Amino acid sequence: MRLLGEYPLSLLSGYLAMAGGIIAQVILVPIYLRTLGAEGFGILVLMLALINYATIGVGWLSGGLQRILGEAYGTGNNAAFVQALDIGKIIYLAYGAAAALLGIGMVAFLDTSQVPLGAAIIAGLFLVANYETAVERLALTAAARLAAVNLLLFAQVLAYAISVIIVLRGGGGLFGVFACQLGSVLFARFLLPICWRGARPIARHTIATLRPLLARLTGRMGAGYFLSGALILTSQSDVLLIGWLGGAEAAARYVLLWKIAEVGVTALWRIPESWSPMLVRQDATHAHAAIKRQYWHIAVLLLVTAIPGGLAYALLGPWITMLWLGAEHAPKDQLGFVLAGTAIVWLGLARLPSILSYSFARFREWIVIASVEVMARLVLTVALYPRFGYLSPLVALNVVHVCGIAAAYQWAGWRMLMRRA
Repeated sequence: MRLLGEYPLSLLSGYLAMAGGIIAQVILVPIYLRTLGAEGFGILVLMLALINYATIGVGWLSGGLQRILGEAYGTGNNAAFVQALDIGKIIYLAYGAAAALLGIGMVAFLDTSQVPLGAAIIAGLFLVANYETAVERLALTAAARLAAVNLLLFAQVLAYAISVIIVLRGGGGLFGVFACQLGSVLFARFLLPICWRGARPIARHTIATLRPLLARLTGRMGAGYFLSGALILTSQSDVLLIGWLGGAEAAARYVLLWKIAEVGVTALWRIPESWSPMLVRQDATHAHAAIKRQYWHIAVLLLVTAIPGGLAYALLGPWITMLWLGAEHAPKDQLGFVLAGTAIVWLGLARLPSILSYSFARFREWIVIASVEVMARLVLTVALYPRFGYLSPLVALNVVHVCGIAAAYQWAGWRMLMRRA
């Protein structure tokens, strides 16, 4: 399939970054379990999930900023590009600092028996540094340099994996884990200017002209991106719900079962996500015939990869996790692997309509469907937990998609596509 010369390179580099993450997780999870213990690993998982969920506060900005940066770059408007980048930096850093202080305060005044204060402080610094770098990655992505972003992520993962192995073997604990997270982000930030290769858009920084841009980000488009980001994050926060229902150990069991399946879902999501920056630029220049053609090509590619991938994990998941974790820590629930395998298919196929909605900044149908899905999954997970335990999120996900959500997502994608035809 030939979309643009940019697409294959973006997709392949994305898989390189993902492969680095997979190999790192394969190596690191057993080390986490040995050095931190099952409960310590569960606490680490919950802290990382909270850090990830904290992005809900800038969800309204991330998508809108990506859209505006892509439009500005696609039309050669350097001033608009720089202004969007400036306002992104201001808001991201302010929010990151506030979120970090809140998290540190909660640990300091509520409970330091499980999470050392030093670990909370270094995690807060990691959060702020990661947000600043995230804005720079958005700018690179909008400027047709997604492959460079993926290579940066690969370098960051590599730096983290090497450093955390050394630190944990030296008894660094949770503090050492987050110190390595911070160090890897700073390392990637140091390399980032190289990715522009002298082509970064340049214009005068003018604070006075940021108001119209802020109004656009906080208006209808911003509200749509906020709601969509909040729904996506909530749908991916099963580990937090399981941690609340069953504690850190139950959350750890869920992660060990779902981690490899999650990698499969991420691999599928790379297919439409690598198209997104190009889709924004095509929409800005009204290349709708190309969009329609490429959409159906990508839909077919997802279908022929999602079904075999889900089937493979349903059948081979027990053997794969046994090799990865050993008999002591590998999940024993055959039902869990079947549920995770079918979840790979549902989540993989639903991503393309989501990317279309996100890139077009047209959210109405998608938000209605996603809201129904998220609420139904939350209610079912809580209701089914006494019967299925840590498997209840996977049971809920499958029930909801079988009952019509999967078909509704495909209908929404087709409807948005026809409106652009």
